[in-house]
Amino acid sequence: MPSAEIGATNVAGALTSNKHGTLAGPCRVTNYTLRGVYMSRSSLYRRSIGLALLVVGFAGCRDAVSAPTVATHGLAPRPDAPPLAAAVTRDIQPTGKGMDVQDDPNPPPRTRYRMEYHRENVLRGSQDVYFIWYGGWANAVADQAVLTDLASSIGNTPYLNIVRLYPDSSGTPATSSVIYGGSVTDYYSHGGVLSDADIGDIVARQLTSYALPPDPDGIFVVFASPDVIASSGQDVSYCALHGMSIIMGQRTRYIYVGAPSRSTRCSPQAIGPNGTIDGDGMAYLFTAELANTLTDPLLVTWYDRLGLEVADKCAWTFGTTYRASNGAAANVHLGVRDYLLPQLWVPSKNGGACALHW
Repeated sequence: MPSAEIGATNVAGALTSNKHGTLAGPCRVTNYTLRGVYMSRSSLYRRSIGLALLVVGFAGCRDAVSAPTVATHGLAPRPDAPPLAAAVTRDIQPTGKGMDVQDDPNPPPRTRYRMEYHRENVLRGSQDVYFIWYGGWANAVADQAVLTDLASSIGNTPYLNIVRLYPDSSGTPATSSVIYGGSVTDYYSHGGVLSDADIGDIVARQLTSYALPPDPDGIFVVFASPDVIASSGQDVSYCALHGMSIIMGQRTRYIYVGAPSRSTRCSPQAIGPNGTIDGDGMAYLFTAELANTLTDPLLVTWYDRLGLEVADKCAWTFGTTYRASNGAAANVHLGVRDYLLPQLWVPSKNGGACALHW
């Protein structure tokens, strides 16, 4: 149920019926008249008819989407509770697979609901990002360079600083400090068709063998070559995912990114600003899941009523773009390269908006 406040001294606005028979209008109300029935503040809690009408009225409330305000620093404060109190709702919990294919015939209403804090911590301090090149990458040096340069330059940038708008219950914001920690290659240890469990095992294999360090502040990214596919819905219902496994007794965050050259459904454009298909396309998907991981590492922290995370809400939107030297679209310049990256959700008092920097 959307957040609503009861106790205002004045009516904030009238509820109206739309063509679908639902109710739309401001969610902050005390007294209102609906279909000729007057509901006073004192009667809301006594009369069953009043309760029924209140539920109907709130069910139709929708958060407005507006530009973020400096005054709220991205938060949506409530006067009746601490600003970082956990949301008590019947929200859908994220699956880590909210980065939908771009031609979904029935996409979710991504911007309808505001982001809410639920529980657990965001990622804090510097986070080390490690790459696992899974499959056949021998002839993909250019793609690898695009992604390595991105991981080496994205930390503490105005773009990634958007995640700092998402604090946990202690008031500590999610970190935007990201450091590239290195990479290894895994030549098809789990074959060419991967289950979700296989992805976690691929990461575990590198840590238990100490090919990569079992870093408690690590984020481990599995980049799959074009002949590899995740069987749980890659290119059908999602393009990339993030999750968590217990490896060597500690919570380990990981990201899986499939190759966009497998399907145009997961590619932002045919050729990216760095002249590659997979390198540029994976940059888009990796960045989205990185932002989701920083703000929702355990899939229980920051998300909206539909289970959409900070990048999911802005999937396949790019904001203001420009033309790179090769004519491809780009929207962010990091280090020595241009990239076409996803917008991220900037929360505000009234809802939020997609943006490329904060």
